[in-house]
Amino acid sequence: MIEQDRKKLLKVINLIKDIGMTTDDKCPITYNQVCELQDAESVLRGIGVFAKPKCKEHGQQMYWADYEYAEDVRENEGGEHE
Repeated sequence: MIEQDRKKLLKVINLIKDIGMTTDDKCPITYNQVCELQDAESVLRGIGVFAKPKCKEHGQQMYWADYEYAEDVRENEGGEHE
């Protein structure tokens, strides 16, 4: 793993920790934390090589679908998902 990826993962794990601690203290999650979650998703998707299945009809990634291993998505081209 390259150092740049390690730095990105460090930021993500600390964001997850901060959100967990904030909710443990019964404090509201900040807007900035929520915004950073989208960046964290991108980091994890890229480094973890995850992808969402594609719609068989339109060929677009299904927005609400769970991530899967990218190699499984390519093999299945959407698999059992509709």
